[in-house]
Amino acid sequence: MNLTGKQNAKLKSLANKHKVMFQIGQKGLTDNVIDNIFDYLRKYEVGRISVLKSSPKSIDEIMEELNELSIYPISKIGRVILLYRENKNLKDRIIL
Repeated sequence: MNLTGKQNAKLKSLANKHKVMFQIGQKGLTDNVIDNIFDYLRKYEVGRISVLKSSPKSIDEIMEELNELSIYPISKIGRVILLYRENKNLKDRIIL
């Protein structure tokens, strides 16, 4: 997904208002965590996840996996990844 600088900045500011929704730890990115991320993004469209040091995969590998699932990583700040997934059925959806 290609976003302009202004769109990216808007998504970052919206995602930073949310608390970290999930932590990815020793078991990595499991199906259960992915389902929970989908449910959360279906409701809010933006969110944050934290990757613990005990994670078997690197932050970049997790970002690639999420991108393949059509969950778009906006950016990473330290060990926190900001995520976006559009939901056209949401009443108060984010308009870019």
